Amino acid sequence: MFREVQQICSAGFYFLLSLICLCSAAHADVGVYAEGAYTDTNLVVYIYADISGSTELRSAGVKLTYSSAELSIASAEKNEADWFLGTQAYMDPQISTPGQVVIILGKIDTADLSAGVSGERVLLGKVIFNRTGSSTDFGLGLDYGKRGVGGSYKNFVDTANPATVLDDVAVGFGSLTVVERGDANADGSIDISDVSEIRKMVFNEIPKTCYADCNADGDVNISDVTCIRDKVFQ
Repeated sequence: MFREVQQICSAGFYFLLSLICLCSAAHADVGVYAEGAYTDTNLVVYIYADISGSTELRSAGVKLTYSSAELSIASAEKNEADWFLGTQAYMDPQISTPGQVVIILGKIDTADLSAGVSGERVLLGKVIFNRTGSSTDFGLGLDYGKRGVGGSYKNFVDTANPATVLDDVAVGFGSLTVVERGDANADGSIDISDVSEIRKMVFNEIPKTCYADCNADGDVNISDVTCIRDKVFQ
């Protein structure tokens, strides 16, 4: 009888522990996703993270895979406005292996060592490709930046003390939305309905996206409405 009670208590303890772990993972979720805009000659991809709740990241690492039959890398850069290690340059994006770009990020603010990176739509990096093929099936994918032997390399780590490794526990890789530049509502065609979407972005009703930046000037504004109208009526 005692052994049965002990087993029940033990099972209850581990069940409770699993619930605590699940709640902790949900509280510390990091969602990684990408948005891209293509023209006849190039493709630009932005990689973002939604870092929810009170979670702050000390480091992050992502890998963007692509079809080397359709694309070649023109440039890759990481977001050094939010991610920096003091005043020292740290690990440029790794582009030497065909078919992949690895971006490793970290933050150490010498003015506030406890500070990390948090928030919605936090930019991780930007990659510009030249199109070398005719297909729009670019073979894009997202994964952890580096894994190492047996997962020894830690990518997403928070600022807790002691730090928590979020890899495989509280990190999710989401959608890659890649459409033609100017297709602001991402419905597969450029038409007048995209103008309404741009107006929502201009008035901050919805987030601005790279593919709504029809004229590729780095912002979504009224000039993109003119660009879309030119495309529709050309």
